[in-house]
Amino acid sequence: MKNLFIAVLLLVGVSNYSQEANAPKNKKEKGSKEMKSPEQRNEAMLAKMTTELNLDAKQQAQIKPIIAEQSVKMDAMRAQMKANKENNVELSDADKKEMRKKRMADKEATDNKIKAILTPDQFVKYQAMQEAGKAKMQDLQKQKAGE
Repeated sequence: MKNLFIAVLLLVGVSNYSQEANAPKNKKEKGSKEMKSPEQRNEAMLAKMTTELNLDAKQQAQIKPIIAEQSVKMDAMRAQMKANKENNVELSDADKKEMRKKRMADKEATDNKIKAILTPDQFVKYQAMQEAGKAKMQDLQKQKAGE
């Protein structure tokens, strides 16, 4: 009986230890995906738009530089936000409003460029894609805040 108890205890201890060894070490490792390069992200976005909106080759060629331009702007904004966070720079409410205003102006300009290329039906689908993406990001932020 004593040997059986020791064997069970040893088995539980070993299985617990092996689970800890396979567990993620930190939050970043837990849910992180390998970051795509800007070119890969642009191609993925173009592919998604092509399938969802049924873009023809001409539309793809016209939209590709718009996506690339927007990607560069977003990367610059993310880099600035990351630098502020690393340097413990706290933005004032006015600075945050200004950044939001600039981002919205960039988005509106991009949407206007894309609207000129797409058909009205395609643009309606594009706006629905944007709203779905926005909702998905908000859900992810809520989940992240809840951890």
